[in-house]
Amino acid sequence: MNHYFSEKQEVKSDRKIIKYKIENKNFEFVTDNGVFSKTKVDFGTDVMLKVFLRENSDKKSQKFDILDIGCGYGVVSVVIKSFFENARIVSSDVNERALELTRENLLKNGAVKDENDNFEVRKSFAFDYISKKFDVILSNPPIRAGKQTIFQIYEQSFEHLNENGEFYCVIQTKHGAKSTQKKLEEVFGNCETLEINAGYRIFRSVKK
Repeated sequence: MNHYFSEKQEVKSDRKIIKYKIENKNFEFVTDNGVFSKTKVDFGTDVMLKVFLRENSDKKSQKFDILDIGCGYGVVSVVIKSFFENARIVSSDVNERALELTRENLLKNGAVKDENDNFEVRKSFAFDYISKKFDVILSNPPIRAGKQTIFQIYEQSFEHLNENGEFYCVIQTKHGAKSTQKKLEEVFGNCETLEINAGYRIFRSVKK
């Protein structure tokens, strides 16, 4: 059975365009069968993005390295690159169809001008093929992949952050927010709840 975290998607392609608006900016995303939240931008992702933009509103001209891990069709990458033009973004996923869509959506929305515009789309399961370090890592973890995989992402995010680097994630209370908070506190030594909205929690941990 194919999941959105499967490497290759055997389900028949049926591409669609969905619309999304955040902070008065309008976006259009190409989605397809076999990718996460194909009919609309996931509510948790939306809340995480709004919180991230709020928390970093004074940094929009700064240069920093960001990893969008498990990027899906690229919502986080496109939005952040649109608001933080100087950011260098790596968008990673194991799903090849999702990676194709991410690249297309970055270009379609003008988030990047060309293939050399401070972005990279990389195929990787968790951090298997990611070696560099980042200032920010954002994750809407793949719940269906299981707790072991999710906790591996948390542990390896710590290892792949620069000093004072920040890890953001969104998780539903019913999908293990408490165990995520406990794990992040164990790994990072801290975990701040930035927002609770309709059963979703946005956490931030800092590598100190």
